[in-house]
Amino acid sequence: FMPFWDFIMGTHREYTKTDDKPSALKPQKQQDFVFIGHNGGLGHLLTCPEFSVYNVYDAYRRTFLPLQVEFIIVHFFCQICRLFTKCYTLSRYLINGEKVGRIICILRTPIDYIYPRYYKGVNEEIIKLIKDQYEDCGTRYYGLGNLNKMKQLNDGGRLISKMIKEDPFLADKNIRIWTGDTMTAASVYNQIVEIPNIDEVFYIGANGKIGNAVCELIIKRQPHMKIKVFSSYQSMNHPNVTYTTDLTEMLKYKVVVAGKIIPGHKYSKAFSQAKKMSMVNQTRFILDYTVPFIPIDRKMFPEIQHIPIGLLQVTSKAFLRGHFDICMSHDQNHIYPCHAGCIINASEGRETDETGDIDVVEMERMWKKALSYGFQNRFIDYSGVKDKKKM
Repeated sequence: FMPFWDFIMGTHREYTKTDDKPSALKPQKQQDFVFIGHNGGLGHLLTCPEFSVYNVYDAYRRTFLPLQVEFIIVHFFCQICRLFTKCYTLSRYLINGEKVGRIICILRTPIDYIYPRYYKGVNEEIIKLIKDQYEDCGTRYYGLGNLNKMKQLNDGGRLISKMIKEDPFLADKNIRIWTGDTMTAASVYNQIVEIPNIDEVFYIGANGKIGNAVCELIIKRQPHMKIKVFSSYQSMNHPNVTYTTDLTEMLKYKVVVAGKIIPGHKYSKAFSQAKKMSMVNQTRFILDYTVPFIPIDRKMFPEIQHIPIGLLQVTSKAFLRGHFDICMSHDQNHIYPCHAGCIINASEGRETDETGDIDVVEMERMWKKALSYGFQNRFIDYSGVKDKKKM
């Protein structure tokens, strides 16, 4: 149940994998690709198999404490752990029967990404991990997970790429850095446009890197679709794109897309205002690709379904084998698109970086590759919507 105690008490047992064909096993040191993650809070910590093997596919659990307090607690815990180690390593997985991948998390918590004074240290730690893994295993391919590619931190991975080129040891090692954001944008775009008869959406977070690319492709490929963006900053100038700073307007749209974490109290405030104005709620789906997925309180409008998207099902048992899907707050045999995109890059031996802005042409190309490798968006049942006129 809790392997952590087995290690403390000395009751753990060694397990050696046996195989009728030892030659079929990959070398112990083979590691072609590393996806660099980080801690996502107290709930994330509890999904580590050392604490409970039953939680590895669980959603991040919340306590009764405010989110900020949870962040402080896990930050304190990680500071202690950093006295003994600098990273947390998961077991390896096999990519297309040839290459070996692994998730390795630097011991950084959400607080390290909230306050700019920690940014330099986070980036240096990423570079240190890359150096160590190259020296130990010769690993050249690296993916940046979630906040490790945050624009404020390193300009969507561009700074990491630059630091590698300027590093005396890494400069000539042909290290490749990928964000996988192209695949995330492709997944979100296809999840939206595959909704039956959709002609309008309310978009929270459209000004972000993913949102901009999704909107650009919608404008290009779906000229009939209207987009209402929740933002005071108007980054897109197009007749099909309009802006609002009133969150209650989301209730006029059957489909809301969320690409930015909005504090729960803001949703509650908008819902309360809508109730006071006797506003008729049209919203049936909030499709949310923020990570981690934090459910909102829908008691005032229980007919709304808050559904995580930006999540792929892995339908092929041949392309991915092993623990590629644990400690990520999603179900077994699922994977985040950014992770999947990096894995495809590694499998195909991509020798260019994927950092910075997203190319919408590349989005379409990568999506075709994803489908060919057995990845697909999760199925969402839209049959519960009675009025299909606007859907």
